[in-house]
Amino acid sequence: VEHLREEGVAFRAMTRSREEAMKRLGPAFADVDWVECDVRDAAQVAAAMRGVTEVISVIGANQITGPNSAEFVDYGGVKNLVDAALAQKVRHFVLLTAIGVTDPDHPFNKATKGALGWRLKGEDYLRASGLSYTIVRPGGLVNDPAGQKGLRIEQGDHWRPLLRSTLSRDDLALVLIESLRNPAARRTTFELVNDPEAAPGAWREAFSNLRPDP
Repeated sequence: VEHLREEGVAFRAMTRSREEAMKRLGPAFADVDWVECDVRDAAQVAAAMRGVTEVISVIGANQITGPNSAEFVDYGGVKNLVDAALAQKVRHFVLLTAIGVTDPDHPFNKATKGALGWRLKGEDYLRASGLSYTIVRPGGLVNDPAGQKGLRIEQGDHWRPLLRSTLSRDDLALVLIESLRNPAARRTTFELVNDPEAAPGAWREAFSNLRPDP
């Protein structure tokens, strides 16, 4: 939200609770075009998405079991967003998931009773939809400022060498926004972590080396 506004991009911010969003972001963001929506409700999603031309989805479950678990948010919510995007003829859809979604043996998958598997189902639903898309799989997220470290982009979900790697949420935001604009990111899936040995900003050139999904 902060970076989109800084860059002068017209956007609508979806949240389940505008009040909670204001607590997190502060009164300076009260003028944002907020829309309250529960992504588990297809009708609410369809209404919230009217007039939208591009999507960045960063939704995520906050329960291991129950109505806010990955089955209903990371898969069901993504499915509702994709269906609404199709109805709106959205030009591009950027989806945030996680490193390790393809491997049932990933420690996070075991700890969350298969949550990453539902994220993979969400990825697959988007890929099969026919929409133009980018899927970003970040490492563990931290609150470091953008540009303090370089970024490493990988493809293939070879997560084990990246297991202890982290990623600045600020850097992630910049990559998600760039994924909307850069044609090289179309129909690609990639992993993303900070790399102290890489030059900050060099990741923009690395986009040109991305391989489209089969």
